[in-house]
Amino acid sequence: MSKCIRIKTNLLNRNIKQLFAITSVSLCFMANSEAADQQYRSFEQIENELQNLAKQHPQRVQLSSIGKSAGGKNIYFITLQQAGATKPEHRPALFVGANMAGFHHAGSEAAMNLLQTLANSEEKKIQELLSKRTIYIAPVLNPDAHAGLFQTPRQLRARNDGKIDHDLDGLVGEDGPDDLDGNGVISTMRIKDPAGDMIIDPKDPRRMIKADPAKGERGNYRVYLEGKDDDRDGLYNEDSSGGIMPDRNFAAGFPVADSDAGRWPSQAPETKAIMDALIARPNVAMAVVFGPANQLLAAPTGFDRITPPGATPAAEANKLEADDLKILSNLADPYKKSLEQAGVDTKRSARQTGKGSFANWLYFHYGVQTIELDVWGAPAQKNAATAASGNTAGDKKTAADPERDLLAYLTESNPSAIMPWKKVKLSNGVEAEVGGIDPYAEYAPMYKDLAGPIKVHNEQIISWAEKLGQLELLETKLTSKGNDIWQISAVGGLQGDFPSHTKLAAKMRNKIPVRLEMRLGKGVDSLTLNRAATSERLDPSMTIKNEWLVKGAKGSTVEIALWSRQSGRVVRTITLGAQNDE
Repeated sequence: MSKCIRIKTNLLNRNIKQLFAITSVSLCFMANSEAADQQYRSFEQIENELQNLAKQHPQRVQLSSIGKSAGGKNIYFITLQQAGATKPEHRPALFVGANMAGFHHAGSEAAMNLLQTLANSEEKKIQELLSKRTIYIAPVLNPDAHAGLFQTPRQLRARNDGKIDHDLDGLVGEDGPDDLDGNGVISTMRIKDPAGDMIIDPKDPRRMIKADPAKGERGNYRVYLEGKDDDRDGLYNEDSSGGIMPDRNFAAGFPVADSDAGRWPSQAPETKAIMDALIARPNVAMAVVFGPANQLLAAPTGFDRITPPGATPAAEANKLEADDLKILSNLADPYKKSLEQAGVDTKRSARQTGKGSFANWLYFHYGVQTIELDVWGAPAQKNAATAASGNTAGDKKTAADPERDLLAYLTESNPSAIMPWKKVKLSNGVEAEVGGIDPYAEYAPMYKDLAGPIKVHNEQIISWAEKLGQLELLETKLTSKGNDIWQISAVGGLQGDFPSHTKLAAKMRNKIPVRLEMRLGKGVDSLTLNRAATSERLDPSMTIKNEWLVKGAKGSTVEIALWSRQSGRVVRTITLGAQNDE
């Protein structure tokens, strides 16, 4: 028999924060070899692979730990580069960060695949890329929660290993989930209640849906995570183990008064570690986040501002600028085409980035073009009723319903991921049923289904890195004005497909602008008051110009420098009295 990790997901309409905190997954064994071609990597396996890559390719791969998780695990950060004309820290850089959410194992696999490709490739294309660009990769940003897939009991997790009293009763972790049916999976629990807001889906009895009074529906169930009332306070699973969800702990759209988000932004060590690491690397020009959302299948909508009671409403930027959205739109077309060519559905449902998320911080506060990608999603199905029976031929697509799509996909590809409802009796005498979808099916699907999407995503990311904006001096001129006085002029531009700054960064001025400046050599005096021209944002259709007057003897030199922190730099030496025009 072949060993595998079989994954299932619970997507019922309920508080998804609680689901992420305490749902679990089971280990299984499958005779079907097509599903066992590769397994998801544990944190320890990833750690070992990273260390081996750094040893095998010391000139190309630099491995560092930027901090520790709440549970004491290293947060690894990899720099990929090769020797080139410019120092790695002065080149345009692309950052890839994965699994800040904690449960998004597909993202960690995609990041590791990209890392291995860049580290091991001998292709001239990759070598040239790494001599002109710097690539930063952090494959497991929430290692505590990443471990949930491999723990006993196995839990779908988003929280780190910190200690928080989530229900404010003076106790910590006293009422978590319980495996009531003994199958090793913390699934969904439903309890009949005439005051409930859920019903069994009349079109697909395998799932629960929210009752819609407009359709004459009346709720008769309440839905919980599988477990009993351990602390006998009348609530189920309201204080499971775990601390903060790092992907809700960033300042952009920080959800105030949410215990899962922490008491203040960057309270979680994972959050602060990656913020510090990126702030120390201002050459990052673009960021890709592997997480639950997909901003190329569904354009990001930003976030709603949250104003605590009695506070003055903030003027925080919370919507993407039109120019930055246009860049995402331009990237979406070739991205979708590549997915379609690989046989991957691009009409499927896609989530939005959540409040306090890493992706929102990268765009709104750190100030770079950011793209969150989910790598994989269940293909859009045609009709819930026919999907339940497995017969979807000739049916028309209906309104987006991610859980329906997932059920239909699992029905065809992994039916054992759908657990039948089983009656159980709780310790307080209440009768309940447990069942539903295995909690990891959406975020860590069967590994065989990842190969195509991972290949497409990493090809796209490499192409984006190649097209990052790179400053260039288009022209420099030296003209003698007599009496050792010289006029120097220069024109700079940007090659590549992306601008030097996002529109939002230019508007907020949170990045150093593009500078075209003169640097005097020995024995040369400036007759010009302003030695530098600046531009808050340069795109490939724009230029930046400046002129200077200097006084110096023939043979003296000055330097003309064009630079920004995230678009590279170029320096040209001008010798007074010599032929310098370029």
